[in-house]
Amino acid sequence: MKRHIQVSVFTRGASALLVVAGISASFPLGVMAQQAAYAEGPRLLLAAASPEAPPKGATQATNPDTVRAEMGKPLTTIQELLKAGKGQEALQRLKEVESFPNRNAYENYIIERMRGAAASLAGDADTAAKAFDAVIGSGRVAAAEKHKIIEAVAGNFYRVKNYSKAAEWCARYFKEGGPEGTMRLLWVQSMYMAGDLDGAAREMLVDFQLLEKAGKNPPEDRLQLLASIYQRKKDAAGYASTVEKLLSFYPKKDYWAEAIYRVSTRQGFPDRLVMDVARLKMLTGNLRSANEYFEYAQMALTAGFSLEANRFLEQGFAEKLLGSGDEADRHRRLRAMVTKSVEEDRKGLQALKVEASAGKDGNAMLNVGYSLVLAGDNAEGIRLMEKGLSIKGIKRPEDAKLLYGTALVMAGQREKARAVFASVQGDGTGELAKLWAVYAAAAR
Repeated sequence: MKRHIQVSVFTRGASALLVVAGISASFPLGVMAQQAAYAEGPRLLLAAASPEAPPKGATQATNPDTVRAEMGKPLTTIQELLKAGKGQEALQRLKEVESFPNRNAYENYIIERMRGAAASLAGDADTAAKAFDAVIGSGRVAAAEKHKIIEAVAGNFYRVKNYSKAAEWCARYFKEGGPEGTMRLLWVQSMYMAGDLDGAAREMLVDFQLLEKAGKNPPEDRLQLLASIYQRKKDAAGYASTVEKLLSFYPKKDYWAEAIYRVSTRQGFPDRLVMDVARLKMLTGNLRSANEYFEYAQMALTAGFSLEANRFLEQGFAEKLLGSGDEADRHRRLRAMVTKSVEEDRKGLQALKVEASAGKDGNAMLNVGYSLVLAGDNAEGIRLMEKGLSIKGIKRPEDAKLLYGTALVMAGQREKARAVFASVQGDGTGELAKLWAVYAAAAR
């Protein structure tokens, strides 16, 4: 009577599949800092290094989960090759095992499982996928292990840059009820690299929804990826929305620079809003040249806001962009002029407040109110601006609300400012107000 041995296929570590496939997939895109690491290497181990006799009277008929004793030695050799990382040699050795006639279902299961591990090591993603598909189809793996196998196959395809196949197996993973984790990100990356931008955006948004339910913020690199997806899709609205999220959760200077540039250089953006742009640039640290500080200071002085002109100049001098180089004397002359205007304006500001309050000119109330806020008299300044806004005949009411919202930010009333910015409409004005609203929410 033939001897039979029972073979146990198991893994070390938390993940059977990761061990079986031995893959390590990473995301090459510049927008992604995260890597999805799947395994250290193959650890597909087969018990029974030497043939063992089954329980007395056991046969393949009575115990189908056995392999014949003659297979023990070649299976052990293949096991050692896998442990040594020699996938191609293991594939060759499998041919010897396949030559055994009349193999039972369990023997075929063991062969396919080892073939999948060997092919993964050899970089043959297609062979590995076919083999692991057979393993799943055998009905011998539990749901949790099935998910890990599918995960490994997807990772194999991603590693060899077959992104369409990787995406297919990722989709299968979720169809089979696989749990959330790094797989959705791998799916997004695979679709992105395969050119399925709609699918990538859809699943990234699902990922964000899950994070939100868990009370977590979307990671910066995933927001960067979504922005890149929308950019490739030429979806301006989606891109703008994602950049706003980046600004909300990760208010970095460079993100602000890009967002402000995108809005302010859009075709048709009104020139009259240049000072509103300048204010946001200064608050986000995006005034980077002497010319910017100098020109904005001149504009503010011309508009009658000497205190604001002084802010631009003082920051420019503090950053040593003004007061040096060939234009140093010019910078100092403007500074002296502004300093004198500030002194005069401070002396006359209370009189202007009384005059504006008693009058019926809403525009005057707005300008004097803004100057009061610049001077530190927030309560009176805000009160006067609100009164001005209530008067009919305001020149460019949306611009006036934008200035009022800016004053509220300066006065520390950020929640109120956000509500004001949300009400601002108009081409250019409304877009800029959205950025101001994001700033008001983020700058706490």
